[in-house]
Amino acid sequence: MARIEEGTLFKPDPKMQYPGGRSGGVPQPSGGPGGGGGGGDEEEGPSIAVRDRIFEAMRSAKRRMGLAFFVMMIGAALTVLAAIFAPKSYEVESQVLVQRVAQLTGQQAQYISPEELSNIRNEYQQQALARDSIIAIVKDKDLVDRWDAMRQPYRRLLDRINQRLGKSPPADDAKFDALVASIQQKMKVWVDATTVTVRLEWSEPEAARDIVDAAVKNFLKARYESEVGVIPTRLKIQESFVLQAHKDLEAAAADLDYWTRRADPNNRAKVFIPQLPQNVREADVDPALKAKLENVRQQIAQLQGTKQNRIAELNQQLREKQQQLGPNHPDIVSLKRMIAESGQDDPQLATLKAQEREILNTIENQKKTEVVRPAPRPNQAVAPTPVVPPAPENSAAPKNLQDATVRFETAKTKYATLVQQMSDIQLDLQTTEAAYKNRYKITQPAEVPIAPKRPVMLIASIIGLLATIAAMLIVAGIADRLSGIFFEPRDVRDRLGLPVFATFS
Repeated sequence: MARIEEGTLFKPDPKMQYPGGRSGGVPQPSGGPGGGGGGGDEEEGPSIAVRDRIFEAMRSAKRRMGLAFFVMMIGAALTVLAAIFAPKSYEVESQVLVQRVAQLTGQQAQYISPEELSNIRNEYQQQALARDSIIAIVKDKDLVDRWDAMRQPYRRLLDRINQRLGKSPPADDAKFDALVASIQQKMKVWVDATTVTVRLEWSEPEAARDIVDAAVKNFLKARYESEVGVIPTRLKIQESFVLQAHKDLEAAAADLDYWTRRADPNNRAKVFIPQLPQNVREADVDPALKAKLENVRQQIAQLQGTKQNRIAELNQQLREKQQQLGPNHPDIVSLKRMIAESGQDDPQLATLKAQEREILNTIENQKKTEVVRPAPRPNQAVAPTPVVPPAPENSAAPKNLQDATVRFETAKTKYATLVQQMSDIQLDLQTTEAAYKNRYKITQPAEVPIAPKRPVMLIASIIGLLATIAAMLIVAGIADRLSGIFFEPRDVRDRLGLPVFATFS
């Protein structure tokens, strides 16, 4: 009897069992109609299953349909905004096929060790991700001017808010540095045995395509410079040697003609000077200098013609006198002295020749700094300007006809050798370029993606829908709890500490 008095409705006995799963110290299994089992502490209430809590929240939302509808509208609006302003990323990929054997160059398949293959991969990655290449991409594609178009929607919204607050937009230099750093971070390059893959995730599809396309082209240019670029430089230097050898040949021919005519005024040297190859020509110079040089040379030619005629007349007189007079006759001696004096340049001719040398030196200086190079071929790196060797001083001028003949033949042989070497370099260049084009092929060009990498709008919509439903249930449940009205048996137990033995509708 005492045991029953101690276990009353308002003072339960820990050893007694009560409906609803409440007990004093003995754990009860969860999942019953009234919830899970409780603990051994008298202050703790019985646990309730998550499903029962959801059902209670649904009944609360049904009782407060107006509040639930208001929360649903707010959630729907936030879901739409989240779907619109959610950050999107577009992925663009391009692949370059690398063939290891170049048949045009006659190379055979060679074994590549793992270390060499690793070095090749590292070289390709460094060339594709070189900072100079990325800087060129930002400049060539005008990414600074496209800054606003490439910003994420929420970023553009924040920029507008900052402008309304009086904050100045970032400067072009800051945009440039941010773009370079972002491309360096987001661009990835994979290299396997036969393929180089360039991939980029970017906020705007067309810009992503442009960046990847430019990166692949810059990579191919870097490979061209590594494999072919040295040959155009060699060819340009060889062309300068051929040009100088042609000048030496012309000078030797002029000396040979001079000594031939000096030996016999009625005879001219029969020499053939070949034309310069098609791609070899002198650098363009100032037209005024050309006109001045032509004028000076015309005056020199007139004076030299007069001098040659004068020497020819004196030689004719000498031959006539020699038929009648002895070699020591005063007239013979006088004519020989006059011929020797006539062979020397007068002051006017010496001045004109000095002017000619001065103009030629000026033109030569221009050629050193303005060497004309052929138009670059596709994917060809522009070779550095070679230094054209200066013309040799005319210190070893021929002394007679035999010396002039030997000098001409030597210059002719040297010119022919240099032209042949230049032809060999041109053949090597054409073969190497053909092998380069056969070695690297873009198998997957960069294209504009039709959709973001991830379905951001769908993900945002699903998350927003689930969040809206959860908010409706939570808000309705909180409103019931704060109303002071007992809608659920659990409210009676939690608020008053009284067990509920049964419910009825």
